[in-house]
Amino acid sequence: MAFEYVDMKYCIPSDMERKSGIWILRTGRSIAKSHYYVGPKVSENYSLHFVLNGKVSLVYGEEEVTLSEGDAFCLFPHIRYSYWESNHHPESPLRTHSVTLNGEFAVSALNRIGLHSHKPFIRNAMKAELPGVLNQIYECVDDDTLGSEFARQKWVYHLFELLSGAPAKKGSRSNWLEQSLHYMDSHYMEGITVTDVVEHAGVHRTHLYCEFIRVHGISPSHYLMKLRMERAAALLTETDVSVTEAAFSLGYSNLHTFSRAFAKYHHTSPTAYRQQYVLVPT
Repeated sequence: MAFEYVDMKYCIPSDMERKSGIWILRTGRSIAKSHYYVGPKVSENYSLHFVLNGKVSLVYGEEEVTLSEGDAFCLFPHIRYSYWESNHHPESPLRTHSVTLNGEFAVSALNRIGLHSHKPFIRNAMKAELPGVLNQIYECVDDDTLGSEFARQKWVYHLFELLSGAPAKKGSRSNWLEQSLHYMDSHYMEGITVTDVVEHAGVHRTHLYCEFIRVHGISPSHYLMKLRMERAAALLTETDVSVTEAAFSLGYSNLHTFSRAFAKYHHTSPTAYRQQYVLVPT
């Protein structure tokens, strides 16, 4: 091309990839020529660029930033960009690797790793494994053999995993209370206890109880019971599973424990509850 040497590969995403909400459109490697300059331009997709060598100056909107080896930037749709090489060196020119994405979840994924339209760059993005992941994407992006669509999905999620940085230690997350709620919503049918929730949150048991009651108006143990008993009622009135099957499905080890918990919550036995529902005229 006029300002760079480019090796680009293009992808035709499968129906499965499109339904996943985020997919790869193309990926490529480039080496800048002298007087390298791109833009002004507007992207139709989400184009991630990783600086492998050299420096690049990026203008987005009214802002300008200079990025170096190891940094990354993203071109967001419908925003005017220009970028060019800072201080071209023929023996060591600017080299970049790009991955262009699309899909309804792409912007959410980018935001989660710190890339936004008002701040479309991250410093020191190139973790040790990342060049290898970029190479894997490059190898499989235009592969149409059986299983390649799974490979592309695997590598694009691994890419975001690496870009997200090291996971925070338990208890240091600012959203630990919200995550505790999601943990219970996701696993209440698997026999989890409040002790499991406390361990997941990484905070003291008393602190979890106090904060959960303050925000949600109910204790964690009562919230778990509420989830199980509401689901139990649905199983007994909307499906043909037996009471024993409902008990085991909700993580109870035996029928007696389940029936006692159900009667305490609904003020009637599981069998009577089902019969009462059936006898109510529609």
